[in-house]
Amino acid sequence: MNLPSIMEAKQDAAEMILGVHEGWKSEFGKYCRLYNIATEDIKTYIEHMDSSFDTTLTVGSSANQGIAATLKGAKEVYFFDINKADWYFIALKKAAISTLRRKDFLDFLIAENQGNIMEYRLYQKLAKTLPLPIRVFWDAIYKYFEYNSYYLSEELFRSPKIHGKLAKVVNGYYQNNETYYETQQKARNANWHFVESDFYSLDKTLPKGISYDSMILSNIYEYLNFGIDTNLENAKEYISFIKNVLLPKVKEHGTLMGAYLCRYDEEVDSFIEQKLISDPNGWIPSTKILSGLPQMEKFFQGWTSQNVSYHQLLQLLKSQFSIQEITTNHSGYGMSTAKTDLAILIKK
Repeated sequence: MNLPSIMEAKQDAAEMILGVHEGWKSEFGKYCRLYNIATEDIKTYIEHMDSSFDTTLTVGSSANQGIAATLKGAKEVYFFDINKADWYFIALKKAAISTLRRKDFLDFLIAENQGNIMEYRLYQKLAKTLPLPIRVFWDAIYKYFEYNSYYLSEELFRSPKIHGKLAKVVNGYYQNNETYYETQQKARNANWHFVESDFYSLDKTLPKGISYDSMILSNIYEYLNFGIDTNLENAKEYISFIKNVLLPKVKEHGTLMGAYLCRYDEEVDSFIEQKLISDPNGWIPSTKILSGLPQMEKFFQGWTSQNVSYHQLLQLLKSQFSIQEITTNHSGYGMSTAKTDLAILIKK
């Protein structure tokens, strides 16, 4: 894995500690909180990605998409994330899955059988296997939190208590011993790379001359067109970037997983379509706190900016590509009463 220098690792640890002191002024930025697990049903949609995974580009975040691709045979995995701290977490997770027995891995990163993720006693089992800059970073972080995994996990991770049940919904690689140890062997032999980048800078930051068998964009669209700023132009920009920048980097017969929609179904989408005709601005911004019965009724109907954004995306996708819609298990998020999620695949 490409690595920072030791001095860089020390500075990055200091920046993360500063983020704790300042109460995380940046929700999403160069230094911000981490995800220990994904929030989408990876194990379902990845089985429908009918392509090789040999060279895969994926979001960084929890690294679970990259691990799933590794289990499917990826030899080169390129993770991108705007959060530089994710570099250190992905490297830690690779060491964990390459080294720890299954029970310890589940305890360390999901807390399946105990209270907190990132227990220091389990970190100590990994520490000697870590590349030196990665160990310098995490040693500094543990020292700052006085080796207390509760405070470390609560401050550095977005949803440290969402483990066990959700993790088993979204991941396939630790369902049983056989699958976990197969993944472990493949992870040991795979090369993982980190690209520090926001989404719309990928045309400049991805390594030159590399094409990809598979791309997994997760729910990144939602971060780009969500809340009070939801609009059609944002959806158009996203589609244009996929079409003109990313798809040309996908090999023939490759697959791009372009969006993951939480709590999506056709009934909600039809409802949104009709409401947009009669009341284009009547939806509730999903980032605002809801109060009052009329707002709550609109919320439970799905009349939110999240679902408006989904509708805009799907209409544009269908006009530009031949897409495959994969109904997945509901992972626990979303702004409607629908019982399933939806992954959108684009085949080149």
